[in-house]
Amino acid sequence: VYRTMEYMTESTDRSPGHILCCECGVPISPNPANICVACLRSKVDISQGIPKQVSISFCKQCQRYSALLFCLT
Repeated sequence: VYRTMEYMTESTDRSPGHILCCECGVPISPNPANICVACLRSKVDISQGIPKQVSISFCKQCQRYSALLFCLT
């Protein structure tokens, strides 16, 4: 009795599985941090080091604001 070998066809479904966020347990697609966007936002401040408030100088002679100071600080 001879048996033929059946080959597995390649799956066309290449979507990644889901994992649970390691902080809150919400199902997410895998990412390097394995954390959902909401938890990542609460842990990381991407605006750290960027001034939240600045003083702008106004020149009375030329009636313009000095914006170059933003670039230099």
